[in-house]
Amino acid sequence: MCRRDYPARALEDVRAPTFVSFLDFARWSAAAVVFAGHLRNPMFLGYKDLSNFDRNLIVQVWYFTTGWFAEAVIVFFVLSGFLVGGLACAKARENTFLLSSYSIDRITRLFLAFLPALILTALLDAIGSSAFSAAGFYDHTQPMIQQKVASEPFVSNMTLGIFAMNLAMLQTFFSPSYGSNQPLWTISAEFWFYVVFGAAMAGLMRGSWVKRAFGLGVVTLLTVVLGTQFVLLLGLWLVGVVTVFMPRSLERPLIAFILFVAVLAIVRIKHDVFEATPLLHRLKDYVVAVAFAWLLISMRSVRFRLLERLGSLNRFLANFSYSLYLIHFPLMLFILAGLHATGRFTDIAVGYRPTDVEGVTIYVTMIILVYAISWGFSVLTERNTERLRDFVNRRIRQRSIASRGNAP
Repeated sequence: MCRRDYPARALEDVRAPTFVSFLDFARWSAAAVVFAGHLRNPMFLGYKDLSNFDRNLIVQVWYFTTGWFAEAVIVFFVLSGFLVGGLACAKARENTFLLSSYSIDRITRLFLAFLPALILTALLDAIGSSAFSAAGFYDHTQPMIQQKVASEPFVSNMTLGIFAMNLAMLQTFFSPSYGSNQPLWTISAEFWFYVVFGAAMAGLMRGSWVKRAFGLGVVTLLTVVLGTQFVLLLGLWLVGVVTVFMPRSLERPLIAFILFVAVLAIVRIKHDVFEATPLLHRLKDYVVAVAFAWLLISMRSVRFRLLERLGSLNRFLANFSYSLYLIHFPLMLFILAGLHATGRFTDIAVGYRPTDVEGVTIYVTMIILVYAISWGFSVLTERNTERLRDFVNRRIRQRSIASRGNAP
């Protein structure tokens, strides 16, 4: 199913020091933009509400760059498509792809950190909404939350039914994300990307016609049940998958970088235009996805010493970027609401001006604190992914040997 001229070489590309460092940098920086933007929203006034005095150059740059959190999610999708779907295609070309290994890898990667994050969200939201409710975050009476979060109050999403739907990865498509943890909407999308892609691989690989028909039937059923929104999101992920098929003749690192930066700038400057209709919004998403995909493939053959020197730092930050993404929203609201409850930081309940020293100090301190907690969370969860995979594989092998031993 994969062409011979390039896909298999992706397995070599992901061992190249510069490219590996670039992938790690893209992962952690996208997560950082999401967090920085999400933290700014409840803490500070919206840009349109700022006085001319507050709109100095630093503030303008800060608001501009932290507004890319939606585009950062698209970068996540493209990276995931490349690293999961694209490398699966490369392995299929080399006849080393195993659906069982793919399934175990995907399930352990997602759920090992997701389940504790969901439980942590329930605990933080339960305590925060009862003990620290005066800040107004959980019932959306806080002006910044009221202005910038277009969902039902977080307290209305803290039900057992919604928790169960999130546990089954059905948020986004059949229920809201649990409690305050809005970023979980992307995790369910990722889960179903993996399922649909795995079923498609099963349907296209060699085997009995029954297995192939079953695989393609699952793909059809899921895309129909999950709906148009899922198909449009899947398309963004598939942009990343397609990158492994692109030949080296398309690699233009400098031009691709300039184009990607230009696209990011345009979508921020013309934000209101692209958000005017669903069609323009989706068009914007795909333009960002394709622009980043071109930069991604253009970095495969690059040798850039600075990136290689930063390889260890990029790897360290990337290794807990998933944990940061999973827990940052409920964690930051909980800490902010707790600070407000002390009676010393009353402006948390109304929003700070971006030139307010107290607000900026809390913002920087929050970034450090949430990063530190996310790292600790990752040590207990995602860092043990390989250990869990080995355990699951051993159990499967043991059961397989036992079943053969018991066969007549």
